[in-house]
Amino acid sequence: MGKTENLKPWQPGQSGNPGGRPRTKLITSELERMLEQEAPAANGKTWAAVIAEALLKKARKGDVRAIAELANRVEGKARQTVDLELDVQSDLMERIVAGRRRVADRP
Repeated sequence: MGKTENLKPWQPGQSGNPGGRPRTKLITSELERMLEQEAPAANGKTWAAVIAEALLKKARKGDVRAIAELANRVEGKARQTVDLELDVQSDLMERIVAGRRRVADRP
């Protein structure tokens, strides 16, 4: 039989996972490690430097996607606004009426 003293519920306000979920993913960690490595035949440059230079060259030639990628990386993506009109009361009322009809229609 197992030990029952370990089977205690958490205290109110106490987390069962105080460290939380890891913030980085396995692939992200591996890519970061690989990007720091020296690229072959690149005069001592890292993979990150080689990729950044390639992106800059494409942008310099007018590649719009490369320009957008650089802008997003350097300045951050532009925020998009969303216009939203919501009549919560009428929407809620319609749902209540529809629910009452479904209940009333049951055999």
